[in-house]
Amino acid sequence: MFGFARTVTDDGWLEYAEVTPRMLHTLQRIGPGGVIIADPDRCDYYATHARTLNHASYVPLIVYGYHDLVNDLIEYAEYGVRVWQVLADAVDHTAYECLEKRLQSMADTGFVVTRTRQHMQKLGFDLTSAPDYYPRCARPGALTSPSTAMVRDRYSDWINPSITVTVTSPLREQVGVLSLIKISDNGRHVTGWPKALRNQFIAAANTRRVREAVDAHLRSL
Repeated sequence: MFGFARTVTDDGWLEYAEVTPRMLHTLQRIGPGGVIIADPDRCDYYATHARTLNHASYVPLIVYGYHDLVNDLIEYAEYGVRVWQVLADAVDHTAYECLEKRLQSMADTGFVVTRTRQHMQKLGFDLTSAPDYYPRCARPGALTSPSTAMVRDRYSDWINPSITVTVTSPLREQVGVLSLIKISDNGRHVTGWPKALRNQFIAAANTRRVREAVDAHLRSL
């Protein structure tokens, strides 16, 4: 149903691509909602706004986002005037080394996660970081225990970019693991809730609840 950037069997299409300091500066200028995409047609990376992405027919390969940049500029501040080049090298290395893992995770992503991204975009929320794919262990700290493949998406509100919404979900809805919504304002927790998103209709209702919770918070200010 959805087109992916590349299948996991395609190798080497980013071998000569490079994330540059100029791309990171462009990402900074774009602001909340800015993302860097790995584009198979160009065999290169480019920076754009998440609002230009069509989640209904295409699953973009986001390798970095404005939210990631803001956090990393703080972490890499010790490099001074070299920070942009050092950070670009780190992002470039990570994007290439994690390519296969990201493509596999995208291929494994269930319909509900994709639908959630579509609904969030329609309701005025922009993806603002690279999806974070990771295993959740059944017993925290027990690396040998059974695990569930998870994805963490971060969004910013179009009109009020100080609002960040974090959606953590299992890649596959059938596993019975709860999704978790967290809403923050300038880094301060506002509200959140767990939810079992077992089909696209529940996902749609849950994203409307996010919009209502954000609007209620803004009215209370």
